[in-house]
Amino acid sequence: MTFSETFELHESAQNVFDALVDVKRVTGWLSEHARIDARPGGDFRFWGRDVIWCHSEAETAGQILEIDPPHSLAFSWRWKGHDSRVAFRLSDGPAGCRVAIEHSFETFAPEADGPGPDMAGCHWRIAVGNLASTLATGHAALRPDYYSKGDSDAGGVSTEAVRLEIEIAAPPAQVFRALLDPAQVRIWMQVDAPSIDPDAKLYSYGWMTGDPPTRRGPSRIVDLVPDRLLVHDWIWPDEPDGQIRWELTPTAVGTRVRLVHTRTSALSYRLGWSDALVSMWRLLDGSAHRAGH
Repeated sequence: MTFSETFELHESAQNVFDALVDVKRVTGWLSEHARIDARPGGDFRFWGRDVIWCHSEAETAGQILEIDPPHSLAFSWRWKGHDSRVAFRLSDGPAGCRVAIEHSFETFAPEADGPGPDMAGCHWRIAVGNLASTLATGHAALRPDYYSKGDSDAGGVSTEAVRLEIEIAAPPAQVFRALLDPAQVRIWMQVDAPSIDPDAKLYSYGWMTGDPPTRRGPSRIVDLVPDRLLVHDWIWPDEPDGQIRWELTPTAVGTRVRLVHTRTSALSYRLGWSDALVSMWRLLDGSAHRAGH
């Protein structure tokens, strides 16, 4: 099983390649820690608070399988006990560098509790967004912390929620439109058939499961304040019903988007929503563009 996607970055292939193999640069966009020996057979390991299932170096392993500056880099990655292979192919184009990523798994069972092509897609879209942001601005767009202890309320009681923030160089009205326009939701949420009608309080990604098929994910709008707030429900089998809050705050450069997913602390949600936010940033900010699959 393989994840593959192609991205376009407004940088030269040489600059992008250097950012793939230089430890100081890698720790700016990919991981809190890295060990890289840029030669065939050399180490290629990355881990830390911002790499899901790789909190420590002992939880990961990898070697460079192929390196051809500035055109290609391939390495093995042992991710949550699963052997996989990651390949970057770089080529210069009229607008910058085209980056094709393939992440292949030697073994993958869709029902297993482990990484596979879908989670690899989330991981690499976040990573490439952060790479683009770092190259353009000097800082990552969003570095999720998969190992935080969580938040507490005013009384010091632990609250179960996923909380993420990102700043997008677009005005709140434009970001708000992206939350409600099915054509834009289809892009940043990676869904095929979203159905959204604010007047009817309908908000759905079109996900169905079970026999007979029942809706999962969001279904209805709970609260809406134009250009400031969207709250919708969240229903998933065998999980407590929750809510998703999208809070928009104007900043000097655009909009700060704060997402809160209540009644969960699952790492998979932190991964998925980080992917959605970074994909929204890529769609609206313009520092990087997806070229295709």
